[in-house]
Amino acid sequence: MTAGSIERTLAMSRLRTGAGNVQIRRAGPADADVIRDFVTGLSPQSQYFRFFASVSPPSTGLLRALCGATGTADVLIVTDSRGAMIGHGMAADARAADGCLEANIGLVIGDDWQGRGLGNTLLSMLVSRAAARWVQRLVLDVLPENGRMRRIIRRRWPDAAVERTRDALVFRPLITTQAGGNRVSGRSAA
Repeated sequence: MTAGSIERTLAMSRLRTGAGNVQIRRAGPADADVIRDFVTGLSPQSQYFRFFASVSPPSTGLLRALCGATGTADVLIVTDSRGAMIGHGMAADARAADGCLEANIGLVIGDDWQGRGLGNTLLSMLVSRAAARWVQRLVLDVLPENGRMRRIIRRRWPDAAVERTRDALVFRPLITTQAGGNRVSGRSAA
């Protein structure tokens, strides 16, 4: 998939999921208020699992990053059929010390919407978009007690390299290329 085709697909990403009809769209600075309200409305546990701390209300710097105002991240939001925000995801690209282009991915689904497949859907969209930017490897920092996210990662990338830091498990799955040159998220790891 090319970056242009992913943008066209995203523009019309109305999905029927286990959570009902949802839309995934690109976020921007104009979404600051709705993102602030969404983050503030998350339970302390959901805030902790996503940000490793309570962030209610989010600081100005964090809010700028979550809106994509810094220009350094691909930011997506998920809305329900009424237009209410129910999820947030972002991928920040950076060149690793070994020269590999990586995307650090973080996402959170609203408490009432968790366990319905939206996290998987949002992750898939972020990975597809990263692949279109020629990202080679993903970085997913997960708290050890966040079993739901660990299971999502292990199902998708069972052989992903994982490093234990003082606070987190850091998964580093590769994005691989299929025969024929189509870039897809792979099941192999670094």
